[in-house]
Amino acid sequence: MPQLIEDAIAHDAKFASADAQFRADLQREPEARAALLPHLGLTQSDFRNAIHVPGKPAAPYSTLGTTLSLNQSVFKWDDWETYRESKLVAINAGFALAAARQDVILRIMQAYLDALDAQDEAALAREHNRTLAEQLAISRRSFALGVSTIVDLNEAQAGYDAAQADRLRADAEVVRRHAAIERIVGHSVDGVESLAADVSAPMLPVESADTWVDAAILQSWDVKQREIALEIATREVSKINSGYLPSVSIVGNVNHGNAAFINGQTNFYTGANRATSGEIGVQISIPLFDGLETRSKKTEMRALEDKAHSDLEDARRSAALDARQSFLGVQEGIAQIAALRTAQVSAETSLQSNQKGFRAGVRINADVLNAEEKLFSTRRDLAKARYDTLLQYLRLKASAAQLDDAALATLTGNAVTPEPVNAE
Repeated sequence: MPQLIEDAIAHDAKFASADAQFRADLQREPEARAALLPHLGLTQSDFRNAIHVPGKPAAPYSTLGTTLSLNQSVFKWDDWETYRESKLVAINAGFALAAARQDVILRIMQAYLDALDAQDEAALAREHNRTLAEQLAISRRSFALGVSTIVDLNEAQAGYDAAQADRLRADAEVVRRHAAIERIVGHSVDGVESLAADVSAPMLPVESADTWVDAAILQSWDVKQREIALEIATREVSKINSGYLPSVSIVGNVNHGNAAFINGQTNFYTGANRATSGEIGVQISIPLFDGLETRSKKTEMRALEDKAHSDLEDARRSAALDARQSFLGVQEGIAQIAALRTAQVSAETSLQSNQKGFRAGVRINADVLNAEEKLFSTRRDLAKARYDTLLQYLRLKASAAQLDDAALATLTGNAVTPEPVNAE
């Protein structure tokens, strides 16, 4: 199982996509910081010019020039807010990647448990088929000796045929479940190792339900991402205020070329005769009227901020619901497992009694077949309930962002998973 998890993290296409998105989002911060740093540019020009002055001859000439420009932002509110927002984007990227990792673990564990359930059902179906084949052989001998009727023989044949169909269906389901694992891990899977017989979800005190719900509301990855989304929406509103604020920059440039303005006349030089000029200063840009665009954008951003508030509240409610449903699923599953284990013992006793009664002639073949079918379905339901309960426990851990190595260790029997602790 640990190898399957490693393979899933290494090869799952969905997680690879999330990892690529994480790496891309991390670049938002240096990109936003670049707007706050000096910008230098170098321009090289080489022009062939011609001039026409009426009544005076003029020859074509060439101008060569090099310009070095500087722009350093001193105050530009939207650039500053974008930079602060980029830090939130980086934090959110980490949350998104952690959520994706938890998602791939949950998906591979569900596929793994589904495959175990299919393998167990196939094994039970083969055993059931074998048992009914023996019962059919007994019915044939009894019919040949005149001890049983044709009805008993036909019932035994029908039961065996149904068991054959169940076995074929169970074998096909195993192949499908293995294919689901292959889609996640990226390689062929012929079978999965079974869990130890004593592995089960831990008992959860009834009074701990609220503890799990509170942990989910505070720690769920979806809730954390929605909290970041709300903070970003708030900064977007603040960013729009730049439409009302001035921007201040230090600008400068140095020009070097072979054209100059001397004594009120333009004199053009070629060859090594060149001139250098430069300037530096403060540039202030003050918005006066933008056609009410800033006002409209601010209204839009405030509406999106309200949306982010609602999305956060919905995420908290969903996290609480998921935690409570998973908690109840674990409790219900544990109770169902206990009941099915008792039912299995009763079904085994009933089958033994009916088999003895059939040999003694006080029970008919239908009684044996019904008892055998009851035992088969009970054992199948018990295996499914065990895997479903384990999956519900993993979903409960995931609802509180606690599906980690410690939680997975419960499935190998190597550790006991601690109760959740509320995030402060």
